[in-house]
Amino acid sequence: MKWLLPAMLVTVAACSEEAAHTNTQCPTLANYSGAFLDSDFYRGWQHLQRGEYPTENCRQASPYFLNGVNNSAVFELSTLYLDFCSETPQQDALTQSSIYHSERLATGVDYDEFKWVLDLALCNSPVEQYALGQMLFNGFITDKDVDKGIYFLSLAARQEHVQAQLALSTALLDIGENEVAAQWLAKAQDNGANILSERRPTD
Repeated sequence: MKWLLPAMLVTVAACSEEAAHTNTQCPTLANYSGAFLDSDFYRGWQHLQRGEYPTENCRQASPYFLNGVNNSAVFELSTLYLDFCSETPQQDALTQSSIYHSERLATGVDYDEFKWVLDLALCNSPVEQYALGQMLFNGFITDKDVDKGIYFLSLAARQEHVQAQLALSTALLDIGENEVAAQWLAKAQDNGANILSERRPTD
């Protein structure tokens, strides 16, 4: 499990670089409905893509994500991106998120949203890597796969996705990797996270 440490290692870096290369052709827009591509979420996402790093254009994109929260078809993605763009991630932003809680809540996960998560997670996008990691680790919508869940959470965590760092810490506790879990928790705290889980790494 040493590859899960916060330091970037060659094997994971190589995988991320391959995904980043694919990112130039992602997503495949033909896979999505016209309503999805006309949504406020998608417009906000387009603003983010114009930045040199993932959160550079959050100020321009966030109003679109805020509007997207009112559309059940893009509620999950809009909520996850609003949280991603927040300077200080808060649990309150995710109280109605099915993906965050790994259970179907009021809005559920729309089909286009699910396809988007699968598509963008393979395009090295940290928000979707976090979402897919949560799904796989908890067996929500997908079959449960702890190893793959931790893998995608680690990819997002290495891109400074705070919720992924917290989720990865909790996932590592579940498999007994307490020392590494504590390091990821500390890194999330350094990035401004509140402690969203009641569980804490123990020595």
